[in-house]
Amino acid sequence: MLLGLTLSFVAICGLGVLTGFRDAPNSVALAVRFRSLSPRISLQLTAAMKALGVLFGTTLMTFYAAFFLHPETNGWPGLATTGIAILVTIGWGLLMWWRRIPGSTTHSLISALWGTTIAAHLTVGSDQIEQVVSFVQWELLVGLLISPLIAWAFARLLTRPLLRLGTTGSTVRVQHRARLALAISTSASAFGHGMQTGQRMGILWALVLASAGARELAALPPAQLWACAGAFALATAIGTLGGAWRISWTLTERLVSLDPLRASVAAGTAAAWLFFGTLLLHMPMSSTHMTVASIVGAGQDQTFASVRWGQLARLFLWWLATPAVCLVLSFILASGVLVLA
Repeated sequence: MLLGLTLSFVAICGLGVLTGFRDAPNSVALAVRFRSLSPRISLQLTAAMKALGVLFGTTLMTFYAAFFLHPETNGWPGLATTGIAILVTIGWGLLMWWRRIPGSTTHSLISALWGTTIAAHLTVGSDQIEQVVSFVQWELLVGLLISPLIAWAFARLLTRPLLRLGTTGSTVRVQHRARLALAISTSASAFGHGMQTGQRMGILWALVLASAGARELAALPPAQLWACAGAFALATAIGTLGGAWRISWTLTERLVSLDPLRASVAAGTAAAWLFFGTLLLHMPMSSTHMTVASIVGAGQDQTFASVRWGQLARLFLWWLATPAVCLVLSFILASGVLVLA
């Protein structure tokens, strides 16, 4: 059992490294593109803010592990199915990074957990499948469809009045305001994404501990809990310092043509909705979806066709494929493991 706990802990830290690496552009891409911050400073600032967010988010776990638990999957079956969900999430994330696609680690992980949970419940003959399915469907619907639409609408509506306020004064002052807003938004977005990442990693660790017999994460000694949170924060910060510049190019060059002021509106809107969704709605939200939707909303408010709809449609197809692929793959792998266990 100790070996299983160790491997699970390493896998969760690995997911933190990938999350920080692949999602770093959501915070730094616009600030670097419009020279608000240098690449090095932006990555260091983002890594520090994400680490703080992970520490804070681990104590605000709102995606309840109880929905993915069943007494008969304790022990090695539970550790194996949780590990399968993590590995599927990491594999899909690496594929999307290679294809230069900004995607959601949140929704790939939820879908993978959904697949392993359904496999576990079918294997042990549980009657809780409908409850789990309805719960996760709501999470995916809000996170995948509704929240990006809200972010897009707010960015679209706020761009015009904020531009009027921001363009008063000399050109130098206007550029300075835009870059200052981008720098602040970078920090806020990184902290908000860190809170979401901390919640995900905390829930995964709770699942691992529950499989090993500990039913509540809060029952852990405080020193041990903070040590785990610190390790998760460090892993995320290390990954962030790598900076997935392949995805940054997609966000800043392939989707929408922006100027510094519109970029600051987009970054601020995404950061605000990350905070709102995490602290008030208590919902898992995607920093990638928020960022892309806000960029499109802010970029549409121009006198020329700034949005490259073909690239956006391609991106949306990848987003739709994420839940389906992760769910099916994790279900198949978990079913095989549980049958053999």
